[in-house]
Amino acid sequence: MSSTSPSNYLLSWEALPAVPVYMEQLLAIVNQTIQPLGLPAVTKTMINSYVKQHFFSRPTGHRYTRNHIVAVLVVSILKVDFSLPVISKAILQIRDSRQIEWRYQQFREAFEQTLTNQPIVVVNNDAVTRAIQLAAQTVAAHLLTIRALDKLGE
Repeated sequence: MSSTSPSNYLLSWEALPAVPVYMEQLLAIVNQTIQPLGLPAVTKTMINSYVKQHFFSRPTGHRYTRNHIVAVLVVSILKVDFSLPVISKAILQIRDSRQIEWRYQQFREAFEQTLTNQPIVVVNNDAVTRAIQLAAQTVAAHLLTIRALDKLGE
C-alpha cells in the first residue's frame, strides 16, 4: 500500500487494501493518512460510535472493507467543519447510491486540488457531485488557512 505524499494527501481507491482489515489496521491506515493534515487521531471508540450512528455497516467478522476505510477517512476530514448529523446525511445518501468508489474519488480530487491550489474540474455537475466538491473545498480551505496563520506566527 502506498503512503501519502505532499501531492497525494489521500489514498487512492486502488491504494486501499483489497482485502478486509482488522480494527488496528484500519486505525493505522486512517491515522497515517490524516496525521500529516494536522487532524486529530481516530480511536477505536470513535469507530464504534460511527457504527452505532450508522455512518457505515457493522464489520463482518471484525474486518473492515475499503468502504469502511473510506467512510472513516471522509468523516474524520469533514468533521473539521461539519456537524456529525450533516455528515451522516451525506454519507448515507452516498452509501445508498452504491457509488462509494466514484464519490470518494470525487471527494479526493476536489480535496487535493484545493490543497494544491489547482482549479476544480467539474465533469458532472449533479447536486451530489457539487455538494461533495464544496465540502472537500471547505475543509481544504480551512486547513490552508490554518497553515497560513501558523506561518504568520513564525
